[in-house]
Amino acid sequence: MPAMGAFKMIGVTFASDARPAYPRLRDQWSHLAQASEQFLADRRAKDPAAITKGVMKPDEARQRERVMAAVVAIWRDVETLSELEKPSEWPHLYGASLPEIQVDLRGVAKATAAVGRDRTMIECAAALAWQFEPVAPGSLPHIWIAADHVLYLARTDREAA
Repeated sequence: MPAMGAFKMIGVTFASDARPAYPRLRDQWSHLAQASEQFLADRRAKDPAAITKGVMKPDEARQRERVMAAVVAIWRDVETLSELEKPSEWPHLYGASLPEIQVDLRGVAKATAAVGRDRTMIECAAALAWQFEPVAPGSLPHIWIAADHVLYLARTDREAA
């Protein structure tokens, strides 16, 4: 995993950047990639104890790990400027569907804020959830559109050079 800030973010500006409803860290892709890895590590470390205590069923723990592992894999592809397939292909490529990811990340954002983790993790959780929400009703998620745009810009820059 690259060090924080090692991923060069090609400038992506959203027309609605001034709206305060948008998560502050939504464009800090290295932070979001690292946060997703931390959430996965937390699940792998804590879910077995929750199963032992009877707070969580093994199937739920497996699903939580599978979905967050998909989020981590998607962010790895984004960071390496790999082309993201459309979300309809994600179950085959990453092991989780977009609706599963959305539900999971909404829960992560809510739980992270509720347990009072540090501000950066709370903001990363909110931004992760936001990235997987559709840009507009019926459209593709922010992460897919932004990654596709960044990849297009990178290709254009290479072709121009």
